[in-house]
Amino acid sequence: MTYGESKKQILALIEEYSPAMNNLTEDEDIATRLPHLFDLAYQELAQNKKIIATKTYQGKSDEQREDRYTSYTLPSDLYQIKNVFVLDENNRKKNADYYTLGNNKIYINDNIDGQTIVEYYKYPQTINEDTDDDFYLEIEQDAQSILPYKVADDILKTDPSADYTSFATEYQRKLQLLDNRRNVPSVNLREYESDENSGELDI
Repeated sequence: MTYGESKKQILALIEEYSPAMNNLTEDEDIATRLPHLFDLAYQELAQNKKIIATKTYQGKSDEQREDRYTSYTLPSDLYQIKNVFVLDENNRKKNADYYTLGNNKIYINDNIDGQTIVEYYKYPQTINEDTDDDFYLEIEQDAQSILPYKVADDILKTDPSADYTSFATEYQRKLQLLDNRRNVPSVNLREYESDENSGELDI
């Protein structure tokens, strides 16, 4: 979903959607506040349903290798490191030899044969008044469907005549149902013949 599509959902929820207007609403105050309130909810959901990214550090050639650790800069959007591993020339996964120092440095052993992959959770891009409507949201689709309720709640909190609690309640309900699992357990069933030649399932 794009930023523009999500804005339409938010404005429709609070009955302020005016498709003929450049800002999609006739309320200038809402139009001004919307990008910043959107970003607050967007960043919050990115910490509940984390965004996975990778950064690759190429290994040294035989001529460049020394008995040392080389310093590299970690991605600027890094929130948390999830995993660090090495892929050799045949894409076989191996343990990495590294350490981190401070908030933005990783030191990798020059003698590693292959490329080092840092798998990490990232901060999403900041949303502001300069963000284009065709910008694709980085959070996953199930988190995107929750976001409009949070923004609608925040927009209406300052309006004494508005009943914003219904949006807050619905947001919290949907947030509790958000599935944060990255891997879903599975069971493989294999059919085999028993001693009596009858078909059974072996789990």
